[in-house]
Amino acid sequence: MPRRHRSARERAPVAEPVERPRGVAPAWAQVEGATVRTVSGEGGKTYRCPGCHQEIRPGTPHLVVMIGGDLEGRRHWHTPCWRHELNQRLR
Repeated sequence: MPRRHRSARERAPVAEPVERPRGVAPAWAQVEGATVRTVSGEGGKTYRCPGCHQEIRPGTPHLVVMIGGDLEGRRHWHTPCWRHELNQRLR
């Protein structure tokens, strides 16, 4: 038996996705003495991750970490690389 198509009135409303504010890193990524923020990577620039030494290509979402407010010392990290770095620091 064929399936009956539902009209728009019969369908359940779709819930709006919850968005966290742009630029705010997840709670697990925060560390005392450092500023961590997410970036979308839309700047068109390639960065080198200090964790894996691989390129972070334009358009790749990643984290920017600035330790102690040192603007010149900020580094762009792949998200999994920063998670690994935090695990190493906690040991």
